[in-house]
Amino acid sequence: MKGRTTTLSKATKSLKRSIPEETRLILQQLGLSSDILSSDSDLSHFSDDASSIHDSPSFSHLLHLSSPKHPRTNDFEETFRTPTKGGSPNKLCIVPTTLSLVKPPKVSPYFPKPLVDPESCIPFPPIDAPSFGLVQEQLAHDPFRLLIATIFLNRTRGGVALPVLFQVFEQFPTVEAMATADISDLVAMIHCLGFQNQRARKCIRLAQTWLAHQPRKCERYRRLHYPCKSDGRDVRPQECIDDKDPRVAWEVAHLPGVGAYSLDSWRIFCRDELRGLAEDWKGSGATTPDFVPEWKSVLPQDKELRAYLTWMWLKEGWVWDRHTGHKTRASEKLMRSARRGGVALEENGNWVLETSPVKKAVNGLTTWC
Repeated sequence: MKGRTTTLSKATKSLKRSIPEETRLILQQLGLSSDILSSDSDLSHFSDDASSIHDSPSFSHLLHLSSPKHPRTNDFEETFRTPTKGGSPNKLCIVPTTLSLVKPPKVSPYFPKPLVDPESCIPFPPIDAPSFGLVQEQLAHDPFRLLIATIFLNRTRGGVALPVLFQVFEQFPTVEAMATADISDLVAMIHCLGFQNQRARKCIRLAQTWLAHQPRKCERYRRLHYPCKSDGRDVRPQECIDDKDPRVAWEVAHLPGVGAYSLDSWRIFCRDELRGLAEDWKGSGATTPDFVPEWKSVLPQDKELRAYLTWMWLKEGWVWDRHTGHKTRASEKLMRSARRGGVALEENGNWVLETSPVKKAVNGLTTWC
């Protein structure tokens, strides 16, 4: 036994002499014996939980001094903690920090330019197309239904409002049916549109007033501040004026629920026919050679009506400014695009037809070349 002990002691001294000074200092900082480097050592007396070693400040300090080849998600930074009474003012504290992984933005190779915001663009049919696609075009010869449609479309998207609108037309096919409709039934039908109580009351009152006092030419009523501020202030409430009177008034302004959007739509699509000046809003069958359609004097606020008038003016070769009503001659490049059709973009309230070639992306969306 004594000989074996002497042999182990010599081996230990020999091992210590063979251990580099830097390695021995590291082992001392960790509080470990140099015997663990011996091939005869047994690791069974160490804890299976390696976290106890990682939690050691000295081990953390060694990790901080190391220079890993690859970045880690967890690193350590040195901070000086406020000294406490009896403590060293320059004591170094190792504080673990978490590095945030910043993902690079994804750029699809299929879209070299951003897609157009769908809220600021609208389909633009070729100028030789028979219609632009507004429901007002379908209802132009039925002014009562057109006004009902504007009540449904006001503050509601057409894709949501129009299916409900035509269900209502099926349920109440005549003005008389709408005038005698049960308001609870109508509210239930249009509940999904929102503002159902107000809309239902407006529709029923509109029908009742239409039956009592249907719009006629040469009978105009005021609408305050339409189309311009202070318009109608010189006309008394309920006062009816004829066409010889220069004051601003309108044939449907006495109807309930008729606001600026309804008036704009009615003027564009219905007024010429009511006044007997033409067979439709396009000037077909005009009674005088110098006839000017009503739509050319309308400056609507609604974006779809503005797009429609932009399209109508381009048919005649003009670029129209919706703020002033002024127009300039369209370039040949723009006219080629107008004949081809495409997408119009909204810029400062005006609709501008995109003249760049259009292609379909792999997912079916539209982007520019």
